[in-house]
Amino acid sequence: MKAAPILVVLALVVAALPPTAGAGPRADYKQLFTTRTAGASTGTDTRILYKHPGDPKAKPIPVRREVFTFPAGTAFDSSVVPDCHASDLELELEGKAACPGASWVGGGIGDTSMTGFPGSGETLLDVDGFDDGSDLKLLGGPRGFPLRFVAHARTKGRVVTVDVPRTPGGPPDGESALRRIHNVFPARSIGRHAPTRTPRTCPKSRAWTFRAHFTFADGVVENDVYRMRCARRGRHQTRP
Repeated sequence: MKAAPILVVLALVVAALPPTAGAGPRADYKQLFTTRTAGASTGTDTRILYKHPGDPKAKPIPVRREVFTFPAGTAFDSSVVPDCHASDLELELEGKAACPGASWVGGGIGDTSMTGFPGSGETLLDVDGFDDGSDLKLLGGPRGFPLRFVAHARTKGRVVTVDVPRTPGGPPDGESALRRIHNVFPARSIGRHAPTRTPRTCPKSRAWTFRAHFTFADGVVENDVYRMRCARRGRHQTRP
């Protein structure tokens, strides 16, 4: 399957799940696995709408750091996916061609940013993720424009931290701000090994809890929570 059809299919599947959303004054946050089965190989689906606290339709205050805490028991194994050894500069100059195709782990579906220039609205972004050993490289840039930026997602335990680079833009701060994020990373496995695996159990609440910690350019911090329904496995079910 091609990358784009995989992302579209996963987006439709996850959209059918009935989770409980978390919305704060600066971010509407949703984060899910692409399966409700415990102990299974899974992809991830992250959706964020950044908002200005004074006007939800205006350019948001730029986010500087995103910290995502996955449900207790989530397992990551970066050894499953081949690594991309390209430098940030090589990625910025060459784009996706700088990394082996097998190192691609997912990307954006309709991600946007806002520059703040009058009448400019939202700008579509192309976002692609590549495995980089224990970390993840996120290559992004305005669609149709030869300007690219690299962000790093660092994983420690079940916590993933993304430092968002500053990008040029317009008023009032001279930079662009992320607006819509919808990043899907499909499930993948080699034998019984998987880059991401859901917790081995679904709790009695029948929900897994995702948490996000956002730090913005003005120093404000926002914490959001998202709960996704999970399916409790029967005794005789085997782990996918």
